[in-house]
Amino acid sequence: MPDTGNDGNSGIRAGGDIRIDGSAVALGGSTASLTNGLATDTDREAALADLRAAARLLLDQLRQGQDGYEDGADLVDAAEHVEAELAQEAPRRNALLRWLGFIAPGVQATAAIAADVAAIQHDIASLL
Repeated sequence: MPDTGNDGNSGIRAGGDIRIDGSAVALGGSTASLTNGLATDTDREAALADLRAAARLLLDQLRQGQDGYEDGADLVDAAEHVEAELAQEAPRRNALLRWLGFIAPGVQATAAIAADVAAIQHDIASLL
């Protein structure tokens, strides 16, 4: 949901666990900058760690709700591919976006999960 605070920043909050505000993503209590020019490799690694954690959360959510989706097993399989790709030393942006693009329409009926997918897609596009 958009942030309506007076600070002029817009934000996206997804499923209560993932939050994007400007060029920063927060997962739980951690935050990492996701600008194209990350200051250091450490910043990039922190952002990737947050993406990996978000992908694990997404996979867990899909596994738990698998029976509630028409293509639940396929959605779980796609999320497993996302997690595996993010585990690589150099994750491939296009592969990640392709798998997430498959997941997105399948979870539209569940707003929190759909928002999580959108947040992860945005972060991958910004970071990789």
